[in-house]
Amino acid sequence: MLLPRALRPPRAGFTFVELAVVMTILLVALLIFSSTMSGVAQQRAVNRENAVAMEAARNWLEILRSEAFSAVFASYNSDPSDDPNGPGTAPGNRFEVAELSPAPDSPDGLQGEIVFPTMTIPVDGLQLREDVIERGLGLPRDLSGDGVIDDRDHSLDYFILPVQVRVRWRGKSGTRQYQIATQLCHFNKA
Repeated sequence: MLLPRALRPPRAGFTFVELAVVMTILLVALLIFSSTMSGVAQQRAVNRENAVAMEAARNWLEILRSEAFSAVFASYNSDPSDDPNGPGTAPGNRFEVAELSPAPDSPDGLQGEIVFPTMTIPVDGLQLREDVIERGLGLPRDLSGDGVIDDRDHSLDYFILPVQVRVRWRGKSGTRQYQIATQLCHFNKA
């Protein structure tokens, strides 16, 4: 005999609809959690790449600061013919960062570059110039300390040397770049 609904004993368990709703909610929560964890893992890799690039750039700035000031430009520019100990003997303006992959457009497969305010003049070659317009290096600017911003080569008489160290690499999130700029200056120790 069928008892009226109000008199039936309560059933234990879930209906199919209740079970489907719960499973859907759990599936959505699992997808959100896995997406978040994937994003965190990718961000961790990007942060590590950034830290490696930053450390490399800062290390190269310290290397530049430790050199004889009068030889910094000749030793670390892109022209090997003016190297202090003879052509091709100085490190030059490109360097490797072993833990990073080079950017696809890297001309030599190296990730790092040292940039000075220069112009290449067809007859005279590479020149350190005060009249270069490069806001990132604070130029135009008087580099020789004579109070005049001119269009001459100051590779032998600079008093202030603007420099930018740039690291470009192919990372987890595409081609990336980190750069740091400063002004090197010769101080009298008298």
